[in-house]
Amino acid sequence: MRQHWIMVVGFAVVAGCAVAGDEESTDGVQTSEVSSKIIYDYVSPTAPGSQGFGTLALRRANAKPGTFNPTYGAATLPKIKLASDALVTQAELDAVLAIPYAGHENSVVALFGGRTTGSIFSDPTFEVVEIYTPNQPVSITSVAQKDALYQLAPSGSQVTVRLINEKDYAASSAPLSADYSATPNPTAARVAVQGGAYFTGSVTISCHKVLWWTNCDPPSGVHVTAYFEAN
Repeated sequence: MRQHWIMVVGFAVVAGCAVAGDEESTDGVQTSEVSSKIIYDYVSPTAPGSQGFGTLALRRANAKPGTFNPTYGAATLPKIKLASDALVTQAELDAVLAIPYAGHENSVVALFGGRTTGSIFSDPTFEVVEIYTPNQPVSITSVAQKDALYQLAPSGSQVTVRLINEKDYAASSAPLSADYSATPNPTAARVAVQGGAYFTGSVTISCHKVLWWTNCDPPSGVHVTAYFEAN
């Protein structure tokens, strides 16, 4: 298993939520502050004969349909290929491509980090840079539009709660009061999440605004449904 965890570039880093009083963030919030470099998508196999370019369906992590954009987060079937700067091998990508639809009809089988290339004049292609696999079977319905995808990223005296493809919440380091009871192995979940693994679920952050200054407390709750770890 690879032990590298890279920092996601291109995210907007904020000190908190610019609202009066306290705020608790427990779900993904659609925003335009997305990464221009690495984008993360949930991956699931497609049925034989599905119309599209690839054998995998990709759904952008945390993408939620809205009134003015009802297809945001809908499954796409792009061509899949390894990026020139990939952190995984072709064999690792092939292993995901080979996962059959039978037995995985409603499951997320991986998390891809990469880039979408192409234009309106050419077929869409997703270039894979990173691959993460779930610690347990994950239902498409439990992650695609419901649970948010997060990462806790400790760095020195700071803890950043990263809402993947969206934005970061930075807070001072402090012991976390975490609830991992939703996972089959709470100890493994604690190690994985605090070590930087991506996870589905929610976090609780309280923010306080005084005049123009907003300060956010360390996350007081981390509720894990499933986590993804590097191949």
